[in-house]
Amino acid sequence: MTNQLELVRQVTGKSRLSNIMLCCKTVFDLIPQVLLIHMIGLYFAASLTREHIFFECGAMLICFIGKAVCSYFATWTAHKAAYTCLTDLRLQIIQHLKKLSLGFFQERKTGDLTNVVQHDVEQVEGYLAHGLPEIMSATILPAVVFLVMLWVDWRLALVMIVGLPLMWITKKISAPLWIKNFKIYADSVTKMQENVMEYVSNISVIKAFGKEENKTEKTIQSAKDYDYWVKKSMAGISIPMGLIILFMESGVVLVMILGTYLLSVGQIELPRLILAIVLGGLFTSSITKVATFQHYEIVFKQAMEGIWSILGVSVSKRPEQSKEPVNGEVAISDLSFAYNSDGKVLEDINLRFPKGSKTALVGASGCGKSTLANLLMGFWEPTDGHITIAGEDAAAFSEKQLNRLFSIVQQEVFLFNLSMEENIRIGKPDAGMEEIMDAAKKARIHDFIMLLPNGYQTMAGEAGIKFSGGEKQRISIARMILKDAPIIILDEATAAVDTENEAYIQAAIDDLSRDKTVIMIAHHLNTIRDADQIVVMDSGRIVDTGRHNKLLDRCALYRKMVENQNKVDNWKIKEVSL
Repeated sequence: MTNQLELVRQVTGKSRLSNIMLCCKTVFDLIPQVLLIHMIGLYFAASLTREHIFFECGAMLICFIGKAVCSYFATWTAHKAAYTCLTDLRLQIIQHLKKLSLGFFQERKTGDLTNVVQHDVEQVEGYLAHGLPEIMSATILPAVVFLVMLWVDWRLALVMIVGLPLMWITKKISAPLWIKNFKIYADSVTKMQENVMEYVSNISVIKAFGKEENKTEKTIQSAKDYDYWVKKSMAGISIPMGLIILFMESGVVLVMILGTYLLSVGQIELPRLILAIVLGGLFTSSITKVATFQHYEIVFKQAMEGIWSILGVSVSKRPEQSKEPVNGEVAISDLSFAYNSDGKVLEDINLRFPKGSKTALVGASGCGKSTLANLLMGFWEPTDGHITIAGEDAAAFSEKQLNRLFSIVQQEVFLFNLSMEENIRIGKPDAGMEEIMDAAKKARIHDFIMLLPNGYQTMAGEAGIKFSGGEKQRISIARMILKDAPIIILDEATAAVDTENEAYIQAAIDDLSRDKTVIMIAHHLNTIRDADQIVVMDSGRIVDTGRHNKLLDRCALYRKMVENQNKVDNWKIKEVSL
């Protein structure tokens, strides 16, 4: 997509066939009325013959059939275009979200993004399937009516449109208010959705606080705000609409008055006057519809702005090459990184991870360990410096190549609401059942899965809520074993599990890490004593690098961290008698 205007043009361009059908439907809708008035005129002139009746009734029948056919194809093509567009937009958004850096998701809330993918895209569908066809129909018909009215009597045609300037002024004056109200309404929808999603996802915390929590009141208030702005936006529309109807109806009244006068002085025939009044009514109702449907366009533009707030975000351009990447030494040279202008998170990082080595990153929370891991996997791009793998700049790797090189085992594991088999197969989509079971055995989770009601076909439940943290962790490790990537990142994988699960997970990690390049993000320092190198970080910088014993001798920060760890490990809870 080049820009937002181009996106809008592509979206609305899908409805061209529907618009053509609507034009034909409008013509077919008008012709029978003209023919009927013509027959009435022939009757009063005593010139109506059987041939006239057969011919004009036949023409009316053809028009009714044509109208029905055009109406069907207009509706079908409009909805087909709308739902095709809806699918295309959602696919584009999802594909684009996958390419965006993690920083984007830190700035945008989940409820906001969900609202764009669901609500805003639905608004586009509503505009294309309903709003745009109605607007097109209501725009074409008045133009056709005016041309026919000129043929009936040019004076009546002019008085028929006398209310148009006043209607146009009313629309112009009220448009900013409509846009403002709809914007506030859209924001209230987003806010309400964010609050509801946050409320539902944190219901256990809310219930734990009982009467002391205020999240329930905040969520209810957001729903009330939504209701308030819906009513206010409708009130802001109804008053201008009343004026528009009044101004347009004045044109019909003037047609009646002037037409009656012209009839009384013999300057117009009765059938023409009747036709003029009918056409005046059609003109007024159509123009009123155009004004009524103005809100469709406002909502559509706001929806497209929401969609463009995702699709318009630039992504790092990586090549599309997909050749098998070469495993080798990972090197970081003069790397610095900042999320935004607030300051650098990492600065002057120089590191080497030899092929097949085990490296531990240690330091206080927020020192940049996880950020460094995310940079290695290509989730963010360095502000300065380079990352090379086997001597090749990682910036030249495609997403598929980086994905093949890295696996990560995190402290927080997400299981999709799929079967155990499908959750593990994520690591290798074309894996056979034997491979999946072998990976599960190596991850020490096979026996647990076999005890489930349906074995490997047991559903994980939404977000894996049916399983403990340790069980989910081992399923995640089974995925990584199946993937068999050469570089493994362990992000404090055993930090939040019980002793029994920790033993299982550690054994599984040993299997996963065999003959791999391992990068461990660690807080428990007793798990990294045997690492080939330990990297001590503080405030986004590397303080020292070396093996455990050497760092104890020369690095004060590492020595202090080990001492604090030993104190924590030796804590004991004493019983106090009262």
